[in-house]
Amino acid sequence: MNRSSHHTCVKVCGLTRLEDAAWAVECGADWLGFIVKANSPRSIAPAGAAAILAALPGATGVAVMVSPTPEEALELARACGAARLQLHRVDAAAWPADFPLPCTFGLGVGEDGSFHGAPPPPPHLILLDTAHATLAGGTGRTFPWNAAKQLASDRAVMLAGGLDGGNVADAIMAVRPFGVDAASRLETSPGIKDHEHVRRYVAAVRECDERIRATA
Repeated sequence: MNRSSHHTCVKVCGLTRLEDAAWAVECGADWLGFIVKANSPRSIAPAGAAAILAALPGATGVAVMVSPTPEEALELARACGAARLQLHRVDAAAWPADFPLPCTFGLGVGEDGSFHGAPPPPPHLILLDTAHATLAGGTGRTFPWNAAKQLASDRAVMLAGGLDGGNVADAIMAVRPFGVDAASRLETSPGIKDHEHVRRYVAAVRECDERIRATA
């Protein structure tokens, strides 16, 4: 990465309301995440995600799903107008090579820093999140960031798991990921964002980016 043009991609996930998505965009978030297939309190119907994205021209929507088939994933992504997919509990090695939308595959990281599975093959983006026995994400817990450093030096990695305005800069400095993703630590309740938490999260990332560019 050319550090003089360093830009960490910021994703705000688990969105269910237009006012929260619009605020995330205003704050400078790059991607908006909508959970359209999962047993989650942050789930939203594809039509609801589509209405939000239609009201925010130019916003990049990410359709988040757990265990979809490729056919189901494409249908849901198109139904909500998403430009990207984020997939959990899917065999990335068996995913169609000619799938028409870019995909991010979730990979769990244990408390000891071990990966729970194999990273998806290139060119897929990797989302590293805290492993949980039943949850695919949204745990609000961090994992040892140093475990991701080597992988992030070779591949594009999105860092998730317990990130907020208070720790996201430390995570970026430790890992230098392609991007960061937050949901539960930015909320007043599941699916309802705290606007000040969102603002501080995005601002902390941008300030960290400026420090990295200044030392390039």
